[in-house]
Amino acid sequence: MDTTTMIYVSATLSFLFLCVGIIVGWNGKQFVHDYMWSRDEVNAYHPEMYDENGMLLSEELLTVKFLPNEDELDETIDE
Repeated sequence: MDTTTMIYVSATLSFLFLCVGIIVGWNGKQFVHDYMWSRDEVNAYHPEMYDENGMLLSEELLTVKFLPNEDELDETIDE
């Protein structure tokens, strides 16, 4: 093959592969994005939020908040 023909074929194939890669990558990114973010639309709660029948609890729930205790005693013995 002539050098000019070889350069033309390689440049054309490189451009075609670039276009195909961009199209496949774009569609793949869109598919993964739709798959990952569509999972957020489902209201998923912790298992503790459901009763025995699988329905959400409608009663008032209690919460506990632990604050750091600044008045802790030293356990070291000072002599």
